[in-house]
Amino acid sequence: MIRLKRLYAHNFKQLQEIELHFPDHARILVQGKNEAGKSTLFEAVFFALFGAALATETGARGLEDLIRYDVEKARVELDVQMGVRLFKIVRSIVRGRQNVWELDIVRGENEHEEIRGNTAVNKRLVAELGFDGDALLNTCFVEQKKLEKLEGLSKAKREESLAKLLNLDMLVQIESELKVTAEDKRELERLKKRADLAAIQAELPTFQTQLAKTEEQITLIELRGAVNGTLTELRAVQQLDATIQTLARERENVAQRVERIEALKQAMLDVKAARDTIERSVDNAREIERLKQEHSETQRAIGEIPNLKNQIARLDWLAHRLGRLEQLRAARERYAQRAAQIANIEARLMELDASVAHEEAALAQIETRLHEYAIGEALGEWIAAQQEVGIAPAEEAVRAQQRARDQLAQQFRLQLYGLVVMLLVFWMASVFVPSAALVFFVLAVLVGIGLAMRATMLWREMARAVEELGRVEGQVQARASASEAQQARVREIQDRLTQLGTPIPETIEAAQAQRVMIAREMNNQSLDDLRAEQDATRARLLDARAVRGELRRQNALDETRDLSAERARCERLAQKAEQIWMRWQAHAQAMAQAFQVELDVNAVQRAQFQLQAQMDQLQKRANDANRLAQEIARREQQTQTLLEQVRDLYERARAVQADAPAWNPALELNGYNDFGKALRAEYDVLGGDALFKQARELEGELGRRFGERATRQQNVHVLYARVQELIGANSPLSASPEVAELESLAARLSQLDLGDEATLRAQQRELVGRVRSLSDRQAQLEHELGLQSQVLDRAECQREWEQKLREMMVRERGVEMASVARRRIVQKILPATMDYMRRILPMLTRDRYHDAQLDPETYKIQVWDERVANGGAFKEKNIFSGGTKDQFSLALRLAFALATLPAERGAAPSFIFLDEPLGSFDDERADALIYLLTEGEIARAFDQIFLISHVHVNERLFTHRVVLENGRVAETDLPGQ
Repeated sequence: MIRLKRLYAHNFKQLQEIELHFPDHARILVQGKNEAGKSTLFEAVFFALFGAALATETGARGLEDLIRYDVEKARVELDVQMGVRLFKIVRSIVRGRQNVWELDIVRGENEHEEIRGNTAVNKRLVAELGFDGDALLNTCFVEQKKLEKLEGLSKAKREESLAKLLNLDMLVQIESELKVTAEDKRELERLKKRADLAAIQAELPTFQTQLAKTEEQITLIELRGAVNGTLTELRAVQQLDATIQTLARERENVAQRVERIEALKQAMLDVKAARDTIERSVDNAREIERLKQEHSETQRAIGEIPNLKNQIARLDWLAHRLGRLEQLRAARERYAQRAAQIANIEARLMELDASVAHEEAALAQIETRLHEYAIGEALGEWIAAQQEVGIAPAEEAVRAQQRARDQLAQQFRLQLYGLVVMLLVFWMASVFVPSAALVFFVLAVLVGIGLAMRATMLWREMARAVEELGRVEGQVQARASASEAQQARVREIQDRLTQLGTPIPETIEAAQAQRVMIAREMNNQSLDDLRAEQDATRARLLDARAVRGELRRQNALDETRDLSAERARCERLAQKAEQIWMRWQAHAQAMAQAFQVELDVNAVQRAQFQLQAQMDQLQKRANDANRLAQEIARREQQTQTLLEQVRDLYERARAVQADAPAWNPALELNGYNDFGKALRAEYDVLGGDALFKQARELEGELGRRFGERATRQQNVHVLYARVQELIGANSPLSASPEVAELESLAARLSQLDLGDEATLRAQQRELVGRVRSLSDRQAQLEHELGLQSQVLDRAECQREWEQKLREMMVRERGVEMASVARRRIVQKILPATMDYMRRILPMLTRDRYHDAQLDPETYKIQVWDERVANGGAFKEKNIFSGGTKDQFSLALRLAFALATLPAERGAAPSFIFLDEPLGSFDDERADALIYLLTEGEIARAFDQIFLISHVHVNERLFTHRVVLENGRVAETDLPGQ
């Protein structure tokens, strides 16, 4: 077990100089005020163990921040007992210089080991402790305000701390040593390639021999096929030569008749073309007659165009005049409407002017009344100011109070003098008559009491008189100040009356009479009523002015425009338009009756359009007159040309059959038909279309035979060349193919048993692919391994690869076993933590909560709350109060420490520090935590327990106590102090 034996700190943060010796079994309470160095004690132990600053709320991060202010050097010494060995740690920090770490390991009296150097000391301590600073802070160092530290760790960080706390580093080291590296995989791959290369070198010659034999058999089969094919093609060429000669003789016999038939066929076509041309010329003559008739009608229509133009012009004038009549009617209505509009505007403006004048008069009257009201108010203020100025200061009252005060003061002095004289008399009597001293004393007391009571009464009356005198003097001074202010106010009010245009009243009565008269004129109206009436009248006036201005703007009227003259002008223009319209209307009516149309623009335009359409049609026909004349001339020329073509066609056909009648222009269609029939009869007698078909078939068959012969002759050359190629350079055959030689060679080849060609070719393809693949793979492996032209032992290479593969499989299995074992050990921590937490939680919460559970991934706490409906439920920690959440987190921290630091390890820390855990605990739950630390589960698990607290704790429950003050030990009962 690891125990703390001694701690010395000099100028370490708040610690000036302390030295503490710790028993092997102790419950130590560390107390002190704020900044006394309590938490620094905790930090000093951490710094001594790990040589690093503890990140706390003080903000210390660098080592120089650990040196106390205004000094240059800090030193911490810590003695730690680990089994039978004592570790003496010394760490010195110097500003701006190299820090010094020292470690002495003592075993017995004679065995002593010294380690120097910062890196060496740190490594040795971590190796001996078996954990680092983070692992210690997660278990037996419970920092101030960091109760939730364990819950905030990531899963990886928590497992890393567990591995260090549970001495699982050896398993991690085994995993690292057995882990298959990339170099091992590359070596295995290299051995596999050597084994593959050796196998290829052994297999490739066999496949190459099989391929050569198969290819030889295929070559003989191809030779046999080429010889047989050459013989077949040669025989086919001989047969084709005989067939071609026969077909050539038949073609010569048919050719003579075909020539005559072709001439007759061409003649028939010429006769037919001549007949068709004659028909076209007849049609052309009929079209010429029609065109001549149309041309004469067009000439007659041209004479009607001028009359139509005249009618159209008159209708156009009528339509224009009707448009002007419509414009005159619209102008008449527009001027009449404008005159009516101007009359309405004049009436509306007169009405608005009257309203404006009325409201202006009303507003002036109201402003006059407001002016009078202001005069009345000013008169009222003048009357009040005059009345206040008339009051004189009460100086007599002040003098009376002064006299009363002086009288009471004189009586009080006399009373005091009498009391003194009486006491003096009784004292002298008691001196001169000692036997009556007691009597004199009693009398003195009685008289003294009476006089004292009278003096007290006079003192009180005098005090009241002084108080009343002060009050009266204050009133006099206030009235004097008020008099000056009232004079200024009177002058101010008189100035205001002058501004309002009214004379200053001679007397208050005159001002009062004037106010009564003004009030009578107001008819009991208040100032608010007058101002409301003024606002309403002003609003009506503004509205009337705005409406009048808007009316003028809408009608583009200015102040100088004479609306009456404009209205009279519009009325005159409307009458003039009416007179012109009536005169033009009669003229247009007469013209419309002459054309027999309605007096309407649309009707006149329709009549105009109809006449225009007629004229356009006549104009179009007039324009067509020249075209008709040209068309007649063209067709006459065309008829002449057609007759010439007929004559040429007929004469060309008559040259084929000379006994046909000669051509003349009067020859009718029957003559052409008879000529054609005679040609057709001779055509049919000679064979006609059937002879043409026979000739085409002979030509086609002869061409096909020639083509087939050329193809087969080419095949002969190709096949014979293949035969010679397969036989080789020592071929016994002649240069050109001979049937006898080929038949002899075919007979010899047919006697050989060469097998099935398809099977051989399939076997060849498989062998070629196999040989090619093995050759490529061999070249690739030789290049990759650098073993060109080197023969490998197949069995040896296979054995090396299998041995390496087995080794890697064994290592991978070992890594898996170590990893599984490590994970299972870590996984057992969570159930153990929960068992301890369920035992600790009821104590810390005073039996309020008994059960909890943790998320195995995030370590988030859920607590069973019986207050939830339906018998209770697990609730997240965050819904509880701050103090309760701290108790849950502390329970988890303590349970985790108990679960991860089992006693059977032998090297686990046997000490635990708790820095200010009671800040949010009430008294009952604080007592529960103290019980856990001093007698309960924590006390039984740890030999040395340190509780740092600034709140009140029953110190008798602890075996030892340390009180710090200003960085020094102010009080302690630890041994060796």
